[in-house]
Amino acid sequence: MSVLAKILKPYSEHKFLEYHWTSKALFIPSEDERKFADLFSWQKLTDLLNFHQFKYPELRLALDGKVLEEKENANLIKWCQSGATLIIDKVHKLVPEITNFTSEVRQDLGYSAQVNSYCSWPSKQGFSCHYDTHEVFILQIEGNKEWYVFSDTLKYPLTEQKSASETPPEGDPYLKCTLTPGDVLYIPRGHWHYAVALDQPSLHLTLGIHCQTGVDFLDWLVGELRQNEAWRKSLPLRFDAEPLDQSIDNLIQNFKEYLTNSDIQERYNRYLDGLVKPLARYSLPAQAGFNIFPNGVKTRFSNPKFKRLKISQLPDNNGYQVIVSGKEIILGGVTESLVENLFTRERFTGSNVMTWLPGFDWEVDVVPLLTHLVTEGIIFVDTRV
Repeated sequence: MSVLAKILKPYSEHKFLEYHWTSKALFIPSEDERKFADLFSWQKLTDLLNFHQFKYPELRLALDGKVLEEKENANLIKWCQSGATLIIDKVHKLVPEITNFTSEVRQDLGYSAQVNSYCSWPSKQGFSCHYDTHEVFILQIEGNKEWYVFSDTLKYPLTEQKSASETPPEGDPYLKCTLTPGDVLYIPRGHWHYAVALDQPSLHLTLGIHCQTGVDFLDWLVGELRQNEAWRKSLPLRFDAEPLDQSIDNLIQNFKEYLTNSDIQERYNRYLDGLVKPLARYSLPAQAGFNIFPNGVKTRFSNPKFKRLKISQLPDNNGYQVIVSGKEIILGGVTESLVENLFTRERFTGSNVMTWLPGFDWEVDVVPLLTHLVTEGIIFVDTRV
């Protein structure tokens, strides 16, 4: 089951993608009030406040539609007693359970994700009506909160197109709902909304999905075209329009040929995979080239969790191209069994690799291969007892 299906349960993932994704908000009552209890709690929030030093605005307060100034963080409890909403950004970098959850989201959906926490107090409103520039899932942890969702006034706003510069829609919300523990609310980017805690303190997580857009694709293309001499060349001086017009026509033709003749889709997908980093990226001292085989052929290795993997056979059928989270590895002359096991098993040993490569020599063939994969951060030496 995909992580999206787990979030949406009991609602159909297929129906969600067909009728709601990027177009219409959806409220999903939960069958289990403890659905997200393993991710966050009042105790975990308390631990964050006690044992982490936050800089403004990664920790901030909001009341009656206004974000309070940095100096007010020093009076955090006083403002909470007055009803101010407490926000902590990027808790996926601070809470291991949320870290794993967010990594799974990135792995499944293929785009970057972020989780913020919100603590609100009865009958108080933190933010005024606004919209977000990314897809949003509200995961209710504790308490209850009433939500109002309105239609968009600007379709698919980009990151810099903030709601502060726009006028909220008039009329009634098209969705009004009350979230209780375990419930989920999906709000597409650009759809205006606000919320008010009811008769209990409310604690929820906001999962934000930052999808790529056509504009992002063009930004990537600009970076690619910087390597092309024709696009770096100065345009003609503007004594008259004709030479400039001809140069623009030539660039347009060059661009058409570039789009049709290059493996642009494959390279863009590889670029996106490179943005989705595995949960663990470093393993020292082995990744620096030291003590890679502490137990010789019995040394254990592991694969980092939540890495994006693509395996394709080389044109001459004499090996494989492996792309792991945007990194390309060419394995020439190896067996299909090696490729199938090496990058998909959670753990394995050097002895396992020898069985996947019958007839290969440990010192001559296998040690250099594993050394390369370890120092590139593709696999890790597993030193856990």
